[in-house]
Amino acid sequence: MKPTARTIGFVTTVVAVAVTAIFGVAVGASAAGPDLGTTATATISVGTHNTLHGAATFHNLAGVIGWQEVDSTAARDKMRRQLGSEYAHYFPSEIPARAVPISWRVSRFRLLNVGFQRTHDGEAGVTPARYIVWVSLEVRETGKRFIFINTHFISGAWNAHPERQARWLKHYQILYNKVARFRQYHPEKPIFVVGDFNRRKAMAMPSPIKWVPVKDVSGVPIDQIYAPSNISHTRVARLFKWGSDHFAYRMYATF
Repeated sequence: MKPTARTIGFVTTVVAVAVTAIFGVAVGASAAGPDLGTTATATISVGTHNTLHGAATFHNLAGVIGWQEVDSTAARDKMRRQLGSEYAHYFPSEIPARAVPISWRVSRFRLLNVGFQRTHDGEAGVTPARYIVWVSLEVRETGKRFIFINTHFISGAWNAHPERQARWLKHYQILYNKVARFRQYHPEKPIFVVGDFNRRKAMAMPSPIKWVPVKDVSGVPIDQIYAPSNISHTRVARLFKWGSDHFAYRMYATF
């Protein structure tokens, strides 16, 4: 199946329903509003956590969070319940894509746009279909806007299952191209990319977006955060597993 991109103009505080417009067009439309030129700055936190198919506790670990393996209705209900009304969530319309939702604090951020794109199809006994999922948010107190992308790559491609590398590389190319497209149309918006990359390697992203090292951790973990190098940000902090087999991660950025 050829990958498709979609957009949604509005979501409720718990779930978004996709519309038929293509997000690549909608992000440039006047309905989304221009990038604001305010000189005020704010510090935000971004995070990521692979939840072991929803077995982990969902913690309010950051202002914007990309989750992985929220791959059942029970896990999504648990996420809503544990995070409560403090957070709103984006669940794409395609069911497999709902395994990589994004949550954000409603008191801090206003939703502008959302979308998702399939990177490759699934195969029984090998992998579900994989996706990139994104939201565009505005910091309420400053009007500054940014884009947050969440994803989860196929497992095993770089160790036990080299035959999966073609799928992994296709996923990466689609992610890279999407970031490049956002950079082209929104050069003033910081872009953050998080997720389970299932590869212990810092990947190239369109400048100025770079992998952020993890404080007090040697090497590159498979759970990664990428941020613009031309804004102020901390190193990534490794947090707790909270019942998962993965650590959660968080970073602060000021822009």
